[in-house]
Amino acid sequence: MKVRSAMFRLVSALLLLFICGTDSAWAKTPDRKYPQKTTKKVYKPVKYKSTKYKSVKYKSTKRVYFVPTPRPVVRPEPAPNTPLAQMERVGLQMNRGVAPLISPLPQFSSRLGGQVASLSRQNDFIFYSIDPALQRRAQELIDRASAPHAAIVAMEPTSGRILAIAEKSPMISNLAMHAGFPAASLFKLVTTAAALENGAIQPSSLIAFRGGTYTLNQWNFLPDARKDHQIMSVAEALGKSCNPVFARIALKHLSPKTLRFYAQTFGFDTDLGLEAPLSSSHAVIPEDSYGLSRTAAGFGDVRISPVHAAAIMSGIANHGMLPKPRLVERVLNSRGDLVYQARTEIVRHLTRTETANTLLNMMENTTTLGTSRREFSRKSALSLAGIKVAAKTGTLKGTNPPGLNNWFIAAAPIQNPRIAVSVIVVDPRGLSSKASYLGREMIEKYLKG
Repeated sequence: MKVRSAMFRLVSALLLLFICGTDSAWAKTPDRKYPQKTTKKVYKPVKYKSTKYKSVKYKSTKRVYFVPTPRPVVRPEPAPNTPLAQMERVGLQMNRGVAPLISPLPQFSSRLGGQVASLSRQNDFIFYSIDPALQRRAQELIDRASAPHAAIVAMEPTSGRILAIAEKSPMISNLAMHAGFPAASLFKLVTTAAALENGAIQPSSLIAFRGGTYTLNQWNFLPDARKDHQIMSVAEALGKSCNPVFARIALKHLSPKTLRFYAQTFGFDTDLGLEAPLSSSHAVIPEDSYGLSRTAAGFGDVRISPVHAAAIMSGIANHGMLPKPRLVERVLNSRGDLVYQARTEIVRHLTRTETANTLLNMMENTTTLGTSRREFSRKSALSLAGIKVAAKTGTLKGTNPPGLNNWFIAAAPIQNPRIAVSVIVVDPRGLSSKASYLGREMIEKYLKG
């Protein structure tokens, strides 16, 4: 009887399990004696409107997740050959013995034989040094940037060939040629080069200072051994753009005359010889100590164009030899005869080869531990694995155009630089696409395709 009773109970249990199932309402019914309680965090999607991104915001009890989706910019792929009737036309001035002059700057939308080209008003064929794929990428990045004013210039360091030039501005035409942008911390490169060239400092030289990394005023610009408790090497200061360090370097090792000489050597207040209307960059070097220190750190009356900034980066990457920027590769007349062929020219030597190479290696700190480290971090999806990038950033408010100026110039790879880029983004709201990100995208496109 006992065995029969046990068998009956076992069969009953199996039958009940078969009828109800393991995931039946028995476990979920709240009025049962032993209900199974399950908890699950629910994320509720909420539409999020933004002028910059079409985003979805996921809310939970702990965090808010933003999933940005950039607004797609659809541009048709240019045909290998643009019909002659639809090709861009520009003015062309040819003078014997000198480079041609084109005006206005074209949109680089016409193609002839797969190359970027345009027609002159006299039906001459003008072929440009523009890389079609890189130009397309530059224009996409400019279109996506939230700032109203932005420009990108890419250049080949050894030859000065302009590989891409894209821009937008509701106020200023030919923004990449415009020399009204404050140079900001880009001028620290001139200060560093002058001190290195004179043997006054080394990358490992330690400079004592006080105040914050970006603080520079009348109370902390002069050295004071009793108060200067912070120390930073010159190489680290260049990467982190430490303003007090460069003020001290100028006060101790550079005179206004010396800094003015190197500013002119780097192309300020000189004609770079581009075949398009390019405004000359301008630098005023004060005689007083406070003005000198602020100018050396990037706060002075120093104006520069994106093309000039790319040329300076090219000169440093080209072992100290500043190449003449060039946009026109060759010109054919209406009969197809070659009337102009560009050649590589060196405008001047910025520094000795050793100094330029040292400065280039110091600039790697910007992308490893400095102001652009987040855009180039190995932990980030934006990393360029195995590619060393030398760079410098700059940030300062300007008036022409008005807004916060955000600079980024770079060359890569450091061992054998193949591309130099300059990016300027100006936003009167102070919120904008970061120039470092745009520059990194350009480098990746050129080196990785």
